[in-house]
Amino acid sequence: MKQRVNMIMIGAADVAALSRFYEVGLGWRPWRSGGSGSIMYKVGESVLVFVERSYLAAERGESMVDGSKQSLVVFLGSRAEVDLTVAKALAAGATLTSAARPRDGDIYSSYFSDPEGNSWEVAFAPNWLDN
Repeated sequence: MKQRVNMIMIGAADVAALSRFYEVGLGWRPWRSGGSGSIMYKVGESVLVFVERSYLAAERGESMVDGSKQSLVVFLGSRAEVDLTVAKALAAGATLTSAARPRDGDIYSSYFSDPEGNSWEVAFAPNWLDN
């Protein structure tokens, strides 16, 4: 049994700078090259694809302003991973927007904002499992 994998595209004004924040600050390692200046990461049960903001906005038919910030969820394997990820993000300069807490029955999560202003929820949901 394992949690479902989700894929998230993240638009960044500077993919390299945002990638450094996650690679150096959180210890993420690139999973695969997405080509064309994009970078892919496998984090917990999520695949994250960092792309230039202009590319993402064009794909979604949005203006650069509309596509500038996102709310994102990454599912991790344990409460300890949620706490460690948030601690690393804060040490790297992220802003805490909600401390770790149980919510909605079986979900344990915390929120932070990265240097691009994206809002992240890192969550552990033990009962959201495939049969």
